[in-house]
Amino acid sequence: MKKFLFTLLSVASFATALPAFAGPDWQIIEHGRKVKAERMRQEQAQRAQEEQQKNVQLPDNQAEKERMMKACMEMMNKSQQQSDH
Repeated sequence: MKKFLFTLLSVASFATALPAFAGPDWQIIEHGRKVKAERMRQEQAQRAQEEQQKNVQLPDNQAEKERMMKACMEMMNKSQQQSDH
């Protein structure tokens, strides 16, 4: 009876430990890699879209900055002309 119990416990222990000896599950690893690559592609596309929107808005901002600088320069010239008189 003791040998039978010992054999039964050994078989049960081996059966529970067997998946640990099987090695990595490559399907799960490859699936994780594909999911990560897809997320990176989505983030890259989103960044590209945001960059494109910035570039579309940039000329408007640049033109407005130039208008403000021109107005500022005109005001500076006027104040200099008034102080010279």
